[in-house]
Formats: sequence, C-alpha cells, structure tokens
Amino acid sequence: MTAQEIINGLYLELLFVAVILLGILLINNIVLYKQKLKDRISVMLLTALILGCFEILWALCDGNPKLTALTYIGACGYMSLFVVFTVLLNRYILNRFDHLPKSRWATILLYIVPTGVFFLLCIITPWTHWFVSVDEAGVLHEEILFDAVFTPLMIIYVLVALISAIHYAIKGRRGDRTTMRIAYNMIVFGILIPAIYSLEIILLDINSKYLALNLAVTIAMVYLTTNVSTHTLLETRAKVEATEADLRVGTEIQTGSLPTNFPDRPEFEIYASMDPAKEIGGDFYDFFMIDKDHLALVIADVSGKGIPAALFMMSSKIYISDHATMGGTPAEILERVNKLVCANNDASMFVTVWLGILEISTGRLTTASAGHEYPIINTGGKYELFKDKHGLAIGAFEMSKYKNTELQLKKGDSIFVYTDGVAEATDASNELFGTDRTLEALNAIPEGVSQKEVLVRVRAAVDAFVKEAPQFDDLTMLGLKYNGPQDDAAA
Repeated sequence: MTAQEIINGLYLELLFVAVILLGILLINNIVLYKQKLKDRISVMLLTALILGCFEILWALCDGNPKLTALTYIGACGYMSLFVVFTVLLNRYILNRFDHLPKSRWATILLYIVPTGVFFLLCIITPWTHWFVSVDEAGVLHEEILFDAVFTPLMIIYVLVALISAIHYAIKGRRGDRTTMRIAYNMIVFGILIPAIYSLEIILLDINSKYLALNLAVTIAMVYLTTNVSTHTLLETRAKVEATEADLRVGTEIQTGSLPTNFPDRPEFEIYASMDPAKEIGGDFYDFFMIDKDHLALVIADVSGKGIPAALFMMSSKIYISDHATMGGTPAEILERVNKLVCANNDASMFVTVWLGILEISTGRLTTASAGHEYPIINTGGKYELFKDKHGLAIGAFEMSKYKNTELQLKKGDSIFVYTDGVAEATDASNELFGTDRTLEALNAIPEGVSQKEVLVRVRAAVDAFVKEAPQFDDLTMLGLKYNGPQDDAAA
C-alpha cells in the first residue's frame, strides 16, 4: 500500500468521523437541549451533516470512471451545502449580535442572489466544467472558478460573522451574558477552522490529494454548538427554577386563601378539598358566616389554568365574599359580582359559580348557579342530582340574570357540590367518569361517615377509574351535612 493510499484511507476515515460527530451533536441538541429541528443551530448541524455525506460520496466515487455522474453530484452537492452552511452561520451570528441587515433588498443582494447564482453554476457544472471537471480516469479536478468563486464566497460569509463577533466582544456589551459567550465562542470557532486545517496539511502532507476541510468545520461546530447550547440550557434551567419558585409561592398563597379550618359546630358539618391539575389551579371553594344564622357556601371553576386563572380566581373569590356579606339573595349577589367582573375583564375570562346560603335555624338552603355543575343532595339516605336554575357564567355577559332555587334540608340531609374536574375525569380510553359514576360512588358510602371521608372516597373512586391517566382539570369538592338547629342537636 502506497503512502497516498494510506492518506486517502485516512481521509475517508476522518470524513466518517466528522459525519458521526455531527449526527451525534444534532441528536444531542434535539434530545438533551430540547432544541427543535427548525431552530438555527439544528438547521446548521443538519446542513453540515448532509454536506459531509456529499463529501463522502465524492471521495468514494472519485477515480472511478463508471461513477462520473455520482462524482459530480457529490462534489456539487458538497459545494452547494457548504455555501448554505456558511450563510446560515453568518445569519445566526449577525442576528445574535443585532447586526443582521434590516432591509429586505439587502438580504436579497447579500444572501439570496449570491447563493442562487452559485447554485445555478453548480447545476450546470457537469456540462460546462466551470467549477470542477472529471477526466477519463474518473478523477475530479478543480477549475479556476472553484478557487475564484467558491472559496472566496465561503470565506466572506464566515469572516463577516467572525468580525461581527470580534466587534461585539470588543464593544463589551455585557448586558446579555449568553450573547457575549457566543461572541467569544465564535472567535474560537474562527480560529479552530484554519488551525485544524493547517494541522491536517502538515500531518497529511501538503501535496496530498485530499484535505478533510469538513473535519475542521465539524470540530469547530462541536465546540460552538456545545457551548452555545450548554449556556442556553443553563440559562433556561435558571429561568425554569425561578419560575418554579414563583409557582411554589403562588401555590402557597392560593392554598392560604382557601379556608382549611373547618368549623366544629353542632348545627352542621362541612369539609372541602381542592386538587389543582397544575401547580396553581383555577378552581376555588369558600364558606363563611354572613351573620349568626346564615352560612354561605361557594364553589367555582375559572376558565383556563395556571397563573392567569389563579389571579382571576383570587379576585372573583374576593368579590363574591364581599358582596355576600353586604346582603341579598344568592341571585342578587351573583348579578352584582357579574357586573363588576365584566367591567374589569380585559382578558375575557369567565368563572362558573354555585352559591348557596343556608339558614341554619330552619335548614332552608337558597341557591343560585352561574353555569356551574348541578349539586347532589342526600335526602332520606340517597344521593340524587338536584337540578337548580342556571344562569350564564360570571364574566360572560354583563346583563346576565340569575334565579334563586330553594331547598329545605332536614336533619341528617347533606349536599355535595363539585367542579367539572370530577365528572370529566378521563381514563386512558378517553372515557369520562361522569355524573352517574359520581352518584354511584356517593351512594356506595356507608351512612354516618364524616364529610371528609365522603370526599376522600369520591376521590378514591375517581382515581380508581382514571388509573394512570394524567389529571387534566382541577378537582374540587365541598360537602355539607345539616344536623339541625343547636337545640335539636343537643337533644
């Protein structure tokens, strides 16, 4: 085996190494750093990967007279993709440093026209032999236009990006640490390519037939991409951690706004729970004494999830409690709250609300519903759906009207109210838990258990139904058992 054959073999091995490195880097960028394939770095990596494949095709076919067409395809594909790569690199760097031309015509003249002309010259090269030619032995030769057009065009795009990086680094705009790091990494990138290329010339012999320029670009790309992606990942992680910390505080604030001290009174027993689908939910419940003889019960479901829903939930909860303490029937309270919400509802959000006011001395429960789920009542030892009168959700229409519904509770009767997260809990087959299963779960509960146990068992039934399927909606429940006036309870 001659020295040239050894060099040629080493050249091919270097090309395969370059392609493998680029492939690993592309997968790493998408899987580890969660970058999309359409992102600039990913597109650059993909372009470099494809041009490496074209260079391998060129190297494998070169010197074989039977594969002349493939030699042209490999060489022209390699040159075309290399120009595309340098354009992408140039635009990525200039964009990060805010040096990218703003004018559409400048973009056309600086990028589209040169690359378009170059592509056209590559396409007609097999017939014109302007860039490269293949002799009778199947060996490819570079022509004058190759060095006059291809090399300068590639160098100009890379050099402009490098100068932009140097300018940014010298100017010292340290407001954006990530961009400053990219500037430093681009400078190292610009140094690595000629350094590695020169090293190859020395190691492979300056008169060798092949020089693996793509390997130099690959190693430089590994450096640039890994550093840029790592810095981006670290900053993203820091932002995520800060957001998670804010969410934890928000969750604590929201949880603290819901009553968790359930009164121990002989006239009634009450318990409620709220399990958000996200860190911060849009559901809420509330209960409070309007006066010595009237207990207000509230359960609501805000449209949407997360922080916007939580903010809307907090304001809605305050409006309802404030207006309930001012007096009036549930329908009147909801009408006043609805007008107030609609007047300050730039986000066009809405909330379904069920509001009940229990007269403790008589057991009379007056309710009004703003588009909320029907309550379920237990009279005579059996839970049944109670279809009270409905109005539109709060925030949907300023002139909405609401109607009261009265229900007479006797000693031992109870009521169960909930949000749609219960009935609409979904299993892996997209089947809903539904109202019927909710009733079955409630009626399967033995008599005499506490309201806390009632809610725990309903939740257990929901969990058993959905199994491993994720919770898509907040799940909120409130249970009340009426024990009668204090005198009757004492007797």
